[in-house]
Amino acid sequence: MAKTLFDVNLTKIPKTISICFISTTVFSSEVKKMPLFFLIPLCTALATGYFFKKSTDEIAYFAGVFAAISLILTLVLAPWQIQFGLLIIVFIITNRLLQENESKQTEGRGKQPR
Repeated sequence: MAKTLFDVNLTKIPKTISICFISTTVFSSEVKKMPLFFLIPLCTALATGYFFKKSTDEIAYFAGVFAAISLILTLVLAPWQIQFGLLIIVFIITNRLLQENESKQTEGRGKQPR
């Protein structure tokens, strides 16, 4: 049987009226089941990124490429809750940047050139 996010319980009340009680699963129980193996490439990416920043040799460029690949792998392996949270954060940041850019453009158009 597939597990869903909603459990539906039907209760009979006298006079044959049915009421549907919907209880959602607790988010913390979902987090407890979350696989954490996506943290391995994340820690690797952070370590190689630090090495990239501190080093000036050619090997630092390879470390930077490896860090980028590890970050992409981390995003692919991350559970859907973390991916969804990152997606919401990206939408919020993008919306704010678009608003700032739009306000700068309207300020630039309002001024008369000399």
